[in-house]
Amino acid sequence: MNEESTVEALTRLGLTTYEARVFVALQRLGTGTASDIAEITAVPRSQVYGAADDLQDRGLLDVQQTRPTVYRPVSPEEAERRLLSQLESVGQEAFGYLEEIRGSADSDDERSEAIWTVQGRANVRDRVVDLIGDADDRIVYGTPRPELLEDEVLAALTEAAETGVDVTVVSDESSVLESVPADGPIRTVPQPADRQPEVSTARILLADGGTLLMSVVSAAVEDDDQETAFWSAGTAFATVLVTLSEELIELDR
Repeated sequence: MNEESTVEALTRLGLTTYEARVFVALQRLGTGTASDIAEITAVPRSQVYGAADDLQDRGLLDVQQTRPTVYRPVSPEEAERRLLSQLESVGQEAFGYLEEIRGSADSDDERSEAIWTVQGRANVRDRVVDLIGDADDRIVYGTPRPELLEDEVLAALTEAAETGVDVTVVSDESSVLESVPADGPIRTVPQPADRQPEVSTARILLADGGTLLMSVVSAAVEDDDQETAFWSAGTAFATVLVTLSEELIELDR
């Protein structure tokens, strides 16, 4: 890493470019005046004072009130600790506020029509796991592809079943059903091929009568980016499709 990349890295940690250049210059000098700093860095002397004041406010340098003023930086280790601590604090405040306002401007009509898409196998899997974790009463998970009953999905289904959720895995492929431990809390149901949806469904998740995720693949599933899913929860759209899907699957209630 050279000086320019170090300056860039420091700006990513919250310093301005002038602050970063002044701090790097002081690390070279050990101590120095505004004139000393301006001589070895691309910061005009008139701008050094303001940058140094801001660095002092951040706790990154000490100031000797002499004529001329002399600046001394804290050690790189101390600067790292303080910058990361400040960054963490600012991040917590920002994301805390985002959590507070999340969804506050949505109208009921907007929420009622929420249909989302997810692209890529890993992203689809993660969304499936999240939706399983949100279920309270009933889950049906179906796929004809053994590779789409991933370890993460099976673990989430098992955890849900162990907390009292009614969990069923359906498939027309015995290898999928055999992936589910026979002595575990998950029920398995063989699904005849003629009861499968006629679209090229890769996986389907139904939960609590009002949550649906359905994915398709447009190429070999080994290409992780070729799985695309749509999902919806708590909407009239999802409720209707869940009902139709459960009727198609013909699960014993």
